[in-house]
Amino acid sequence: MQINPITLPSWLNNKTVFQQEVPLSIRGKAAPSATITLEISKDPTDGRRVSKLDADYGVILSLETNTSEKGDFVFEIPPYKASTDAYTFVFKCFSNVVTFTDIRCGDVWVFLGNEFLSVPMKHATAPSAPLKRQTLNHLRFFTPARDGLESNEQDIDFEPKKYFKDAAWIKITDTKELADVSSSAFSFAYTVADHVKYPVGVVDLSLEDSTILNWISDEMIENMVSLKDYLDELGLVTDEKRYAGMIAKDREKRNTKDLREEITKDKSFFDFDLQKEAKVREMEGKETIEEEAKSVGFELDFPNSDGSSLEKKGEPKGSAKNLDFGMFSEMAVKSEKKSEDTAYIKKRYRPSIMYRAKLACLKGLSVRGMCFSPCKDESLFGRYDLLLMGLIGTLASTFEPSEVFDDALMPSMLFVGMHPGAIDYDFPYKVIEFNENLTAFTRKLNMPSGIISLHDLLLPDKTKSFTLGVRLAVIALGIHVTPKMPRSCPECSGVEKAGNKLILQFDNLGDGLRLAEGETELRGFAICGEDRIFYPANARILHGVRVMVWRDDIAEPTSVTYGFSPFPHDATFKNLNDLPVMPFRFDREPAFYSPDLFFTSCDKLEFIGIRNEGDDFEKLKVYKTFKGNGVITADEMNKTEGSASLHIRYETENSLYGFEPDLSYVSLMAPLLIKGKKRMLVDVFNPDTQKKTLKAEGFGEQEIKQQLTWQTLVFSYKGEGDIELSSLKFRIEDSARNGEIYIDNIRFE
Repeated sequence: MQINPITLPSWLNNKTVFQQEVPLSIRGKAAPSATITLEISKDPTDGRRVSKLDADYGVILSLETNTSEKGDFVFEIPPYKASTDAYTFVFKCFSNVVTFTDIRCGDVWVFLGNEFLSVPMKHATAPSAPLKRQTLNHLRFFTPARDGLESNEQDIDFEPKKYFKDAAWIKITDTKELADVSSSAFSFAYTVADHVKYPVGVVDLSLEDSTILNWISDEMIENMVSLKDYLDELGLVTDEKRYAGMIAKDREKRNTKDLREEITKDKSFFDFDLQKEAKVREMEGKETIEEEAKSVGFELDFPNSDGSSLEKKGEPKGSAKNLDFGMFSEMAVKSEKKSEDTAYIKKRYRPSIMYRAKLACLKGLSVRGMCFSPCKDESLFGRYDLLLMGLIGTLASTFEPSEVFDDALMPSMLFVGMHPGAIDYDFPYKVIEFNENLTAFTRKLNMPSGIISLHDLLLPDKTKSFTLGVRLAVIALGIHVTPKMPRSCPECSGVEKAGNKLILQFDNLGDGLRLAEGETELRGFAICGEDRIFYPANARILHGVRVMVWRDDIAEPTSVTYGFSPFPHDATFKNLNDLPVMPFRFDREPAFYSPDLFFTSCDKLEFIGIRNEGDDFEKLKVYKTFKGNGVITADEMNKTEGSASLHIRYETENSLYGFEPDLSYVSLMAPLLIKGKKRMLVDVFNPDTQKKTLKAEGFGEQEIKQQLTWQTLVFSYKGEGDIELSSLKFRIEDSARNGEIYIDNIRFE
């Protein structure tokens, strides 16, 4: 066993990537009051021969310093340029020698947070595009234990960990370890490395069951008074005594679970241990932590579970409702805690535990930037801005360079917007508000920052995390490498008025705007007049850089939204770098936002939505037959508006055929309230020129003329007040057994 071994930062070992173009500080411990040396050598990896006189190769740096009385030392390494050449670091103190080989100089990124950043390679499906071996050789990953618990550790200590036990840098050839690397981190590193042609290292800290609270340091909470007060209001401030009590309860839970599993296993072999069963009954007979917490009202399992500590307001679930979000709205908090000292907090809401277990060990690591993805529950934190400031402060105090005199070297902060799948049906617009506030926060940062949206990737897809990595790489390159690439997802930056039309300007255009693949119409926009009631609008891309939005019945438009819906399935246009345009509303004045009237265009037979609460997104039928038999298709040739019309071939039942838009899907949030309208207009084409009548539920009936031209049928709403649709059944009365009809451009006025 070595006496006074040389101890170095956990992030420095074989295969390390260190940050280019910034000084590198290496702090460590060795024998007290001793001389320690560092020798750095550099060798080519492409097989070429170099002269011994070449100062760029061989031993390029020799440093010597004395350790303190406690053995502390620091080496200051000058900046180096990115290179594919191999570095070797040799530390010597007396007879102790530590050698690290296969080190590279390039860019270092940190991934932390939840959701799609935490999907490992083994649980994702890579796109089919071939990968370049040379680019793969540039990739390195540093992945500590996901949950922060290394060998023989069961709980995270209250004091921050100083060194990792098991973590190490890995290369692409370490296939077993690579399977656990974040798929987003892999695709990000590959995309960046393929562009810059030098090494890229990713410190992969992401954890699926984590929240932003876990990553904020104790020091930051203590020093940031507003943050501490907010956490104290939520009952989350934790001292060592309270933390020890929670750890004890964690162990009790584990012991009960382990004993129950052991009994179940024994019973499978007809081995019945009555003493064990009595012990389990005794442990389970006590009031469980959850039940106890519920009875006294102090378990903090918020923000979105039964018995939540955050009260939920009884908001209606309609998709069109009066919204007046504050920039950082507050939510009520239950204060009926029996004793804060004994309150139990679930792990994902315990402040600082991931900082103590993972971030603290990385102190002093120089990085190019950081990527963060929030947990779906974080949308219910009223003062999320304080939590973000706490996170930024923690990262700034952890990673180098802490002082930057060249803006080009300042680390960046990349955020991932919350996915619409995080919907809380009691607060359907909360995810939109969260992303809106997150975008506003990035604009206020003094450091380079950007945000990526995933609202256009609704369907379950195992390649989604890889797509996210590529999108993050695009804005990372835009921030740090080339101004030709966007620095964030495109965002609306201004609006000009031209008659009854609004001309929208965007930043982060990259190579220009385009429709999504398979789309022929630009959808997702809505405008309003002085009454602040939004309706779906027509839109057109102008020269790839602007968008013109209008609606014929609004002569004086005053505001515009895009994709401002809990389920923005029709907000799919993007720039040529494949970054989707961020959903937005141009102002925050109180307004009545448009319900989902996708069915009225008659352009498509399917849309992406959610059938029932708890289900995932899927492709759903827009229309269905409820009487008789019919085949509904989209006809792109015979139409009055948009990209297609509905062509219905039907067989009547008792001289009636019935069809309707299916409004039962939970993602449509029926009833659909259409304010300020009293009539419905439907374009109809009667190809077989038979005598027919079209009946519309709640609107009466109109005769269809026997002519081969498009005709507009006008229906008046029979109900009182504004039009409210829980269903909209259309019946075609036709004395013939079989028939056909075209339907297009359903609209309300």
